[in-house]
Amino acid sequence: MIAGVLAALAAAEWLRGGGNAAAWAWVAAVAGLAAVALATRRPYRPLVVAAALSSLALGVVLVKGAVVVGRIQCCWPAFREARVTSASRALQSTLATAMLQARRLAERGATAALLPREAAFAELARATASGPIGIERGVVIIEPNGTLFAWAGRHREVPAPDSAPELRAVITPFYAVLEARRQTPIGVAVGTVLLSAAPAMPDQDQTVGAAFERAHGVGLQFFSPGFGPRDERVFDICPAGCEHGDTLLSVLTISPAQGDAKLTALAGTSSSAGLVLALTLVLLLAAAAPGAGRWGVLLAGAWALLRASPIVGISGISPSIDLPGLFSPATFYRPVVGVTGASAGTLMVLGILVLVAASVLWRRGLQRRAWMWSAAFFLVLAAPYLVRYFGRGIAPPAGGVSMGLWLSWQGALAVTAMALILLAAALVRGSTEPSHVPWSLPAACAWAGVAAVSGLWLWSPYGAWPEWYTFLWLPALGGVILPAPRRWALPGIAVVAGTAAALITWGAAVEGRLQLAERDAQRLGREGDALSVALLERLGQQISARAQPHTAGDLYALWVGSPLVAEDYPAVLQLWDAGGRSIAELPLATLDLPQAVPAAFAASRSTAGGEGGPRIEPVEWVPGVHYVLVVPFAGGDVLTVVVGPRTRLLPPDRTARFLRGDPGVEPPYTITRSLPDPSSANSAGARLTWRRIGWAARGERRVDLPEGARHVHVRVDLRGPWALLVRGSLVVLLDVALLTGVWVFALVVAEGWRPRVPAVLAALR
Repeated sequence: MIAGVLAALAAAEWLRGGGNAAAWAWVAAVAGLAAVALATRRPYRPLVVAAALSSLALGVVLVKGAVVVGRIQCCWPAFREARVTSASRALQSTLATAMLQARRLAERGATAALLPREAAFAELARATASGPIGIERGVVIIEPNGTLFAWAGRHREVPAPDSAPELRAVITPFYAVLEARRQTPIGVAVGTVLLSAAPAMPDQDQTVGAAFERAHGVGLQFFSPGFGPRDERVFDICPAGCEHGDTLLSVLTISPAQGDAKLTALAGTSSSAGLVLALTLVLLLAAAAPGAGRWGVLLAGAWALLRASPIVGISGISPSIDLPGLFSPATFYRPVVGVTGASAGTLMVLGILVLVAASVLWRRGLQRRAWMWSAAFFLVLAAPYLVRYFGRGIAPPAGGVSMGLWLSWQGALAVTAMALILLAAALVRGSTEPSHVPWSLPAACAWAGVAAVSGLWLWSPYGAWPEWYTFLWLPALGGVILPAPRRWALPGIAVVAGTAAALITWGAAVEGRLQLAERDAQRLGREGDALSVALLERLGQQISARAQPHTAGDLYALWVGSPLVAEDYPAVLQLWDAGGRSIAELPLATLDLPQAVPAAFAASRSTAGGEGGPRIEPVEWVPGVHYVLVVPFAGGDVLTVVVGPRTRLLPPDRTARFLRGDPGVEPPYTITRSLPDPSSANSAGARLTWRRIGWAARGERRVDLPEGARHVHVRVDLRGPWALLVRGSLVVLLDVALLTGVWVFALVVAEGWRPRVPAVLAALR
């Protein structure tokens, strides 16, 4: 058992990263071997053997990953050559399978064309559901006039209604799609398989190229026949041999750079090791003896979670099992002693650990001492301040807050509050459990509800709550820790702690939205944005190093690879010819800057002939300073990129909304501006002035603009009281279930309790 725990701890250190990662991998492997050797001795225990084998598997996964990383570091040319050679052998088989899938879909579509339309839809849905998992495909039946008769799956482009050739590849700057056709009595059936998609496109990992790269570590780039580069790594793919010149497409095999290959190997090993580590900890917990043995495994598991958390750049134990924002310091950061509160997940892990210890003390029944009352009083007094302190670490993202992210914050704060209150209750409970429910318990729950409802009305944009409001919670906290029967005490503690946590989470989330709104308003006016200038300079260098764009698709391909995308800058890209006429345009935001401004920069003398290189021109406009990147090309064409200030006053264009998709979250605030007042120039306000009006927080700032000062109005919706009460009630019920689950888990750890169905049903009733 100790060897298995050592393997788990070594795995956590490996996941954490660092210069000794390979050494930790070998430590885990040796510990796993020792665990197997000790577990196979008499007497034979299946759970112990299973835990030992899982520990050994964990060590094998880590050592295999360390060996691969070592080969990449020391023997990269040979490693790359071996990988490319192996991938080249598998390329023809992979694409042959894709052709077979496209033909099968087309044949199923031809069969479905004989059915009534409703039945055809069902048949096509069954056809797309069968096949390799993780590969995007579709099928459609097209009538001769172009009308779609029936379809299923996903289609990145509309297939043409023609009938030849039987198999072809459609290559665009964003997609590579394999199409197979079959004639039907009502037109043509087309089966499609997605070969590749540009990185900016949604779900680009569900392609043949992405699956091939995951399996072989080599990327694929597809070209139309004859358009691929002259390189020995380019392969011509034909349906049945290339003797007759019927090349379907050309494929370039792309080996990643050494650094990218190392990161990919580390990420793959971390994902696999994280899952095996979780399984190992569960098996170790089940195999350990109740009491000290399981406590040791529990502490080791908590340490592993804390060490492998994203405070060191790893998204939880495994990126595939990370909850929304649970282990992200970007949305929650309030560290204590370097670890506690570094994310909502780390705070929840330590809170659950304290909660388990408090539940064990509760069941043990300590003899009351004078110091216990003092300690309980200190915990009750510190609980609201500590929970409020951690609540200030909540940082809502600019795109909005999802329900999963909000629940992760509330759960972390609720667990922290419940741990402190239950620990205080365990200190004053005494050695025997009372048989009756004291009046203080329901009174404390009612008082907590009144305090929470009062907090909704007392909250203000400045200072949130008055200082005396914290003491309003002390009667509820004090009443709930008094001795009471377990079946009543636990829900009471969960109700009081969950109510306080829900209120603090709501207030912290609102305060974060106020900060986002204030930063938005500060970007307006004549101050300018140095960051956008630096990022535009980098974009100009990237454009100059690439081939000249010609279409709106080429412009989007340039934009998605720029550093301004991550910062969500509003932009309009436009390509001009030598005569000043627009060739291609890509509007990604609704900018107020007239089109004549970038046209004038494109037609200026300093731009003519492609001399001078890229330059950036600032333009003072509404609602803030705009920057125009001008990139001339040798043929006389000019590219202009207009970037406005980052504000919700400049909403994304419908093209951008289509390309990005629906964010699925509510905007954190709304912002508007008044009409200009030319008589009040140079009267800009330094910051927003906030005030609460009903169930909304409103901010105002005067901004100096070329046409006169304007008032900028920001509104943060607080929701109505009924909506907040309903959400709070549902969240408190979840907190009751959470405390119940931790209580049962503590029973398993300390006493080896096993669930009995009648008892569980009685408890649920």
